Amino acid sequence: MVDMKILKGVSANGIPFNVLRNPQFIKMFDAIKKAPSGYKPPSSDKARTVLLDECVREVEKDLMPVKDTWYTQGVSIVSYGWSNVKRNPLINVLAVNSRGATFMYADDFSGVEKTRLEISKFLLGAIDTIGPSNVLQVVTDNVANCKAAGREIEKGGSCHNHCLEFMEGVYKKWGRKHPNTWGESSRYYKRRFFWEDVENILAITKPIFSMIKFSDGEGPKMREIYERMDNMLGEIKDAMKENKFSIYYDEIERIVVTRWDKMTIPLHCLWFALNPRFYDRRYLEKLAPGGILRKAPNEDKEVITNVMEAFERIAENKEEDRVLREQFVTFHMKKGIYAMASTQADTLTLDAIDWWSMYGSETPDLAEVAKKVLSQPISSSLAERNWSTHSYIHNVKRNRLNSKRANKLVFIHSNVCLFYKCGSHKKWDVNPKSTFIEGSSARLEGMAWQNLDNELVDNGKGKRPT
Repeated sequence: MVDMKILKGVSANGIPFNVLRNPQFIKMFDAIKKAPSGYKPPSSDKARTVLLDECVREVEKDLMPVKDTWYTQGVSIVSYGWSNVKRNPLINVLAVNSRGATFMYADDFSGVEKTRLEISKFLLGAIDTIGPSNVLQVVTDNVANCKAAGREIEKGGSCHNHCLEFMEGVYKKWGRKHPNTWGESSRYYKRRFFWEDVENILAITKPIFSMIKFSDGEGPKMREIYERMDNMLGEIKDAMKENKFSIYYDEIERIVVTRWDKMTIPLHCLWFALNPRFYDRRYLEKLAPGGILRKAPNEDKEVITNVMEAFERIAENKEEDRVLREQFVTFHMKKGIYAMASTQADTLTLDAIDWWSMYGSETPDLAEVAKKVLSQPISSSLAERNWSTHSYIHNVKRNRLNSKRANKLVFIHSNVCLFYKCGSHKKWDVNPKSTFIEGSSARLEGMAWQNLDNELVDNGKGKRPT
């Protein structure tokens, strides 16, 4: 009888059956069972005012262990713009490191022109809120006003997946200049060797799309971006060796390198140079894609030049800058504890952050910098996905929330998800971007869900979507 009441309540309100596995839903029932006899649920007015504010404070308290890592691992501010159901322009702020993305807040920019000065003022306010000494970079979209704002605050990285997507646009513009190849496409697909050409083109572009997919992911990806960009060029070169379009390799390389030169910053080289794996003999002995000989980061002039610039920006004074340079020499020349066999063996097996946490005592100042920079993300996609939560809060609930109340709901939803990301409950969170959200209960039952690692999970019918 109780199960039937629950099922009716779930069905009548369009609540997905997957929510029954939600750990918060289970905790809610545990609390109800322990409630005094005659307990009644809170009123709608109380829930959206007093209780909502209390819940925000409780979540803020629960976030303290995550925020404590900001002092040791540093943090990236990830920010992105969006318009809600009321057409209000919003810009959000997430604080991201290896412990995940903490939603901070979103500001309503209604009536405010989003100039470089206004955006830089907003981002500087976010830096002050989080703590200037904890912020290593600001990651935003690549639109002109955001890039100009980045120059204003002299911090922040560009969004790499957007740069790479822009590279695809350059390819299309380049293609339009070659009418013999692109202008006759309506007839070309009927030709005998059309699908062979498609296969060749896909082989060329596959490394680029793989790079976009990598860049668009969550987690501390920046530590690998420099090497992966080099590998991408090598993979394209390998793909074009036996390819009929091999004559265009120089043009493709020029496009890739041009975009890389525009989006690279000194921190990219610092991330590359502080990853112990790239100094390991076993790694260096293997040829890189394209048959290129690998070399340690300290042997690359471009890398070292940018490392020195990054140290200058990070150091608070010349003495600290000097200490970082000296300790970097100790690290890459494998002196002291870095000369031990176990230390070198662990470079390929331990996570880079864990490696520095275990062996960094030889160079404590450099280790502190390494743990911070190696914990940073690469893309603003985290902030973009956060807007899906905003849309979910607005549309599924079928109410036109004011921005402050919606901000509180998104704060709770996003950060409660963060708490469970490292826990045992991994398959309960709805994917708020799905267009099925507003569908019928029958469609909701059969849809696929994402766990907190953004992996698709079984939908209960033995099928996985394609």
